Amino acid sequence: MTRPELDSGLFRELLDAAPDPTVIVDGDGLIVLVNRQVERVLGHRREDLVGHPVEVLVPARFRPQHPGRRQGFVGRPSPRPMSASQGLTALHSAGHEVPVEISLSPLVTESGVLVSAALRDITERRRMEAEADRLRDELIGTVSHELRTPLTSVIGYSELLADLPEEQLGGRARALVEVIRRNAARELRLVDDLLTMAFFDGDRMRVQRVPMSLAALAARVVADQMPAARAAGVELVIETEPVPVVSGDRDRLAQVLENLLTNAFKFTPSGGQVTVRVCDDGTGPVLEVSDTGVGVEPDEIPHLFERLYRTPSAIAAHVQGAGLGLSIVQRVVAAHEGTVTVHSERGQGTSFRVRLRYDAGADPGTDAGELTAP
Repeated sequence: MTRPELDSGLFRELLDAAPDPTVIVDGDGLIVLVNRQVERVLGHRREDLVGHPVEVLVPARFRPQHPGRRQGFVGRPSPRPMSASQGLTALHSAGHEVPVEISLSPLVTESGVLVSAALRDITERRRMEAEADRLRDELIGTVSHELRTPLTSVIGYSELLADLPEEQLGGRARALVEVIRRNAARELRLVDDLLTMAFFDGDRMRVQRVPMSLAALAARVVADQMPAARAAGVELVIETEPVPVVSGDRDRLAQVLENLLTNAFKFTPSGGQVTVRVCDDGTGPVLEVSDTGVGVEPDEIPHLFERLYRTPSAIAAHVQGAGLGLSIVQRVVAAHEGTVTVHSERGQGTSFRVRLRYDAGADPGTDAGELTAP
């Protein structure tokens, strides 16, 4: 059987047979060929595209203000697989944008570089992902609410039992009641974290920002966390310097510091130290929590703020936690238009730095320590 030659007609038929909208672009960014799927998915006729810059079809991929991106690809062409991570869109002939994945396949010819760009419409996938997220958040919110009520009751009654005199509650029973209270309190914190994440994901949570003392907030939280530090065998210290008033939500920023301290206690061996600092590093107010704990590997740091992420060492050591605390920290700080960064060395400890904003309406000379603790 004679193998057919790949003439221009056969090439066009093969291009039309491709399941995704596909265009061939030359080194100048001009569209050379278009398959029929482009018209079906994006509404553009072939004759309206051929000879025109690819920007008319994919404005999010090749923007005029970034000419170096195209020229860099032409100079060093290499295949690029389908990816939705860049948030690319194609322009429909009706004017609306269509979310797409794009793959690039370069071909070096005697006349220059030709690039085959295949576009995959992911509108339905995005819709399904959004619906899945909505159902997940709805389920988390409902289940968390139903769990919170009985857990609160268990904690309340266990505390009442613990207050009974010795003749009514023996030492053995008192110890068991404390185990019940401690475990119920841990489960309640997990439920509260799930509710917090559900509210943030659903964009239903708002921070109530007021002028406040960051140093006073830190002092209050550190005082509250002293029993937990002693139980972990860790020394908890606080260092503050005068900083102007910040604009923040007291409860949410307290939650940030509590989560960072809880994380530090978990990963700092007995005899170690956890330090809370409030200062100005030259760019604005900073709330820092550092420890002398086990630290994390460099490749783990980018994942620390991902929801439900737990480091391999935490899993191996059976450290309790659901991997929600640091994710909540990042969400709350972002809601304050701040940033949180982490520096860690394996075996040397970890430091989290939360950068916030000063309150624009407050007296810049006001010392945070002068304000009453929230």
